[in-house]
Amino acid sequence: MALILTAVLVGQYFIYKRFGLKNLSYTLTIRRRSDGKSDSGIVEAFEGEELEFIEEIDNAKPLPLPWVRSEISCSRWLSFYGGDAASKDGAQKGLISGIFTLRGRQKCRRTWRVRCEKRGMFTVEDISLTVSDLFGLVRSARVIKLNQQVRVLPVPADIEAGGMSSDVFIGDIPVRRFVLPDPFVISGAREYTGREPMNRIHWAQSARTGSLMVYNNEYTTERRVLILLNVQRNFHGERQEISVPTLEALIKGAAFMLDWCMKTHTQCALTANSPQPLKPECGEGYGHTIKQLRSLAELETSCGEHIDDFITGLRFDGYTDVVFISSFLDEKCYETLHALSENGRSVSVFSTDIEQTDLCEVWHIPRPHIR
Repeated sequence: MALILTAVLVGQYFIYKRFGLKNLSYTLTIRRRSDGKSDSGIVEAFEGEELEFIEEIDNAKPLPLPWVRSEISCSRWLSFYGGDAASKDGAQKGLISGIFTLRGRQKCRRTWRVRCEKRGMFTVEDISLTVSDLFGLVRSARVIKLNQQVRVLPVPADIEAGGMSSDVFIGDIPVRRFVLPDPFVISGAREYTGREPMNRIHWAQSARTGSLMVYNNEYTTERRVLILLNVQRNFHGERQEISVPTLEALIKGAAFMLDWCMKTHTQCALTANSPQPLKPECGEGYGHTIKQLRSLAELETSCGEHIDDFITGLRFDGYTDVVFISSFLDEKCYETLHALSENGRSVSVFSTDIEQTDLCEVWHIPRPHIR
């Protein structure tokens, strides 16, 4: 009896050792629960939204597999529900483990709910498959490269907008001169010269003065907002990485402004002193906003250029409003923003640490809680 049992154990050991991983296929599909993929084929979602990780394993041989373990390697900022999750590689990587039991020629599918905890570009690098026999004597493993990318877009900061004027960044603004006056913006009355049409005569003012008076119209232009994001840690810290909570707060502040401009149909552009500087491209609408949010999602914690040099090299021609988003405000930046304000541009400051400035009102950005 003992010899028979030994023969069975040895026989099944060699069978699972040789054939356990044969004809065993694995696929992983990542999709957004509400939408599909972006134009580039990368799965996209916003912070706080859920993704679906769909595992499909196919045992195409007659040999049953009593124990198959799968381990997905991905970022710890992709949080799994109900999985045996663990962290590795300095807590920046995570593992999600699952156990399958398959009969011969059986296919099994499992769906994981994944929550996007933080914005960024994340790669699901590989999957490790481990097959064992009924008694746990065999451990055969194989690593399958996946390299599937997930882009998590930032959400707007929770900024108290109650103090903001209802018409801030909205509508046209008067300028000194333009091609033609704006017929919808009236700034008073002037004397009739004989060249104005009759429908421009201001009859009430004409009756008061005793001579013909016509409406005087302003020259206006559309608002264009430049969002300037400073990712420098402090005045002397252009070579030091900014802290993650501060950077995430500043990015959420930029996302808040992009969302505000989209809702108010205002043209805007985004730029930042990142290692690969964001070139300001003015536009409006949902498509333009998503494009800028993708740039914010890919921002790193390092700084590419000192903010003083960066702001000096910018061209502010064509912009009516400048929004400065930073954790600090040094003398050079203050002088530049003050000069812009003196030249008629509207200047706003969003910050995590700046309490107040005589330049303009400061809008506070709360820091998110990063685990």
